[in-house]
Amino acid sequence: MQSFSGLFKKDFLMARFWSLVWMLCMICAIIASFGFAHYTGESMALFGALVTILVFHSLFCPLMMLAQLRLEGKTQLWLYNPNNSALLLLSKLVSAAVYQLISHAVLFIFGLIVRSVLLSSSDNMFSVLDLLLVNIAVFLGSVIFSTWVMFLWTIYEALRKYPAIKKIRWIIPLLIYNVYGLIEALFIKSGLFQKLQKFWGISLTAEFKFHYEHSGWTVTFSQVDLPGILLVYYAVLGVCLFYLSCKLLTRRVEV
Repeated sequence: MQSFSGLFKKDFLMARFWSLVWMLCMICAIIASFGFAHYTGESMALFGALVTILVFHSLFCPLMMLAQLRLEGKTQLWLYNPNNSALLLLSKLVSAAVYQLISHAVLFIFGLIVRSVLLSSSDNMFSVLDLLLVNIAVFLGSVIFSTWVMFLWTIYEALRKYPAIKKIRWIIPLLIYNVYGLIEALFIKSGLFQKLQKFWGISLTAEFKFHYEHSGWTVTFSQVDLPGILLVYYAVLGVCLFYLSCKLLTRRVEV
């Protein structure tokens, strides 16, 4: 536990600069959206900004992980670290996740303000619970995507010992990701998945459509059902990717 605490502090401090840059950019975007909404008289600009920032948050954790892993790859200090690979990778993932949670807290407050502004001009407005669940879903999706970044990076590093493909080894992780994505898409379209997703679902007011009428924009919301089986699937996938990443990194260190 003490070893993890030390690694976490190191990675947390290492990620601080770019996390602060992200926060500053997000706050500037929020302020700009208020200015634009006031100037144009279109309160929908606030909702557009909220959705856009939420989408970008799906990349927060993966980008932070990639930045930290690239730094480790350049310095090669992890080759001489006495801690096991699971602690090395987990500390980076947790530090990135903590910064994203802080960012989501700011975004959630912005979402509450947007909701109060749109209450009088929208049908079937999303609830506070919907807003919270969407933020949680984006956060979890970002963490799962981070395990993909971790796994593909360890494959890339493992291929370093083959000089013949050193300059093109990035193609192999890219192929693995795309082939798996194709297999996953086929599975989701299969009859088996259609049956599985009926067992458990979570209803969210998350689908929306913009309408322009009477010289102004309005937005209508409707419910979508998030299959619970997807949560289980991606949780298992994340654990498997993390495990494989640890195994690959351990073998790389041993070599």
